[in-house]
This record gives sequence, structure tokens and C-alpha cells, in this order.
Amino acid sequence: MGVRVFSLFFVFFVLSSIFLFYQKSKTLSIFVDLKKVPLMELRDSDIYDITYDGVNSFLHSKIAKKYKDRYELFGVVSNKKEQGRIDNLRAKRATLKDDILTLKGNVFFKSSDNRTLKSDTVVYNLKKDILSSDKDFVSTYKKSRLKGSSFIYYKKQKRFLAQNIIADINMEND
Repeated sequence: MGVRVFSLFFVFFVLSSIFLFYQKSKTLSIFVDLKKVPLMELRDSDIYDITYDGVNSFLHSKIAKKYKDRYELFGVVSNKKEQGRIDNLRAKRATLKDDILTLKGNVFFKSSDNRTLKSDTVVYNLKKDILSSDKDFVSTYKKSRLKGSSFIYYKKQKRFLAQNIIADINMEND
């Protein structure tokens, strides 16, 4: 009886060894792709840029994630004061990579000269101070309204270029 059980286990061991020998080797990777896993995650984060003149900028996000190559923010509200001007920005999601801020989901921008801009996606080049989008947008300035399919807004020059626009321009003086 003992020899029979031993020979049965031995045959099972030999067959499983042969089976495993011809199987494609599978290794467990302990290395993680750091571009996919956040290095740090914060909830209800606030970032202030403070100088002797006061608070220059404020950034609030409900969730902030820092990856190896980018930052991702969710529920973004930002105020930036520059040369006496204050710009406001809101979006559901933002990704910052190499001085390019990509905003997605109900993006709202209001400049200090009361120009507003609404779109689903906006790309903000922070170095060049240029906002652009290839999605539909609505922009207002004073009592005028502009709708279009894409735009580029050069903030420093206060120059706004748009395509396929429908404009409602109010010529009355304020």
C-alpha cells in the first residue's frame, strides 16, 4: 500500500515537472511603472505663493497627485495676482507637465479685465502665458459675447484669436 501511494505521488511529481518545464515562464514583477502610480496624494490641498507684497497666487484642489513626470489636480480653483491684476481659474481636472497646464471639464477663466472664457478643455502654457483650445468655447467681454470652435488667447498682448465664431457685440459705451 505504501509503495503504491509513493509511486502515485512520484508519477504525479514527474508529470507536473514536465508540464511546468514546457510552460512559458512567468515572473512576478516587483518593479512598478512610476508614471502610473502617484508618488504622493493630497486631499483638500491649498498652495499659496506669498511675497512681501502679500499673496500672489492661490491654488486649491480637492485631490492633488504627484507623479514622476506630472501633477494631476481634481476640483481646481486658482487665483493669480500679477502686476495688480487678478485672474481666476476653475476646472474639474488639471494636469501640469513641463509648464503646460491642461484643464478639462467645465473650465472657467476670468481675467482681471473682466474677460470670461468657458470651454470643456483649455491648454495653458504658463511660460508663454497663452491659453488655447480646439473645443467649443464661449467668451464674454463687457456686454459682448463670442462663441466659436477654437481659440488662442495671448494674455500679455490681450490678443484673442478664434475660429468659426458667432459674435454678439454690444457697441454701447459703459
